[in-house]
Amino acid sequence: MNMKHAMVAVVALLAVVCVLPAADAAYFSGDMPDRIEIDDNDTATITFSVYSDSNFPATITVTEGNNVIRTIEQDITVGTNTIQIQISDLSIGTHNLRVECTPAGEFDGFNGFNVTVVVDQSLLSNWITYVVIIVVVIVIAIFAYLKIRDTPKSKPQMTFEELEAQRKAEMAEKADKKKKPSSSEKSSEKKRYVAEKKAEPKEQAPKMTFEELDAQKKAEKAAKAEKKSTGLTERERYLAEKRKKKE
Repeated sequence: MNMKHAMVAVVALLAVVCVLPAADAAYFSGDMPDRIEIDDNDTATITFSVYSDSNFPATITVTEGNNVIRTIEQDITVGTNTIQIQISDLSIGTHNLRVECTPAGEFDGFNGFNVTVVVDQSLLSNWITYVVIIVVVIVIAIFAYLKIRDTPKSKPQMTFEELEAQRKAEMAEKADKKKKPSSSEKSSEKKRYVAEKKAEPKEQAPKMTFEELDAQKKAEKAAKAEKKSTGLTERERYLAEKRKKKE
């Protein structure tokens, strides 16, 4: 009976040892990434955590089918280890990747996981985008130019002293305009003067009596007769005699 009991105890101990996990096993902890979406100009970053009871060097490999995309070396320490793997130069489309950590014997259960990376085309990688941007910039520039051209220029701000001096100058200019007659006023004054002159009665020659008129006619006839006989009038004769005396 003692032998039987001893054998049962050994079998039970071996069963317990087989069921219990190794004390220094590592495993993935936290949320595992399953889908990542990026643009073709960006870099895909795969982030996950590994919890370990011991220290060991690990190799982490990222594959797509039979192609190795990225391989890194990571020292796993006791506790939680956050690991980041950056992958660039992925083509546009959907990529089904596999992340595996080795040595596999250090991990309890499974030592890898799958992740899908979707790469979309960026707007900046399309030449049509740049054409549209250039056209929009040109339209905005033309609109701004027309707006500035049509907007009246605002007067520069003036100080109180400058405003006061401007006001006095305007008042002085108005006073000078009141003192000086305008061209229309001058024209009206000239017309009024001409009209007054026309309205003034003309001076008539004094009337002569019959005797005075008769004497005037006789004098004129005598002067004509004298000029015919001598060829000189009385005044011309007087001037000729005066010249002779001087000689």
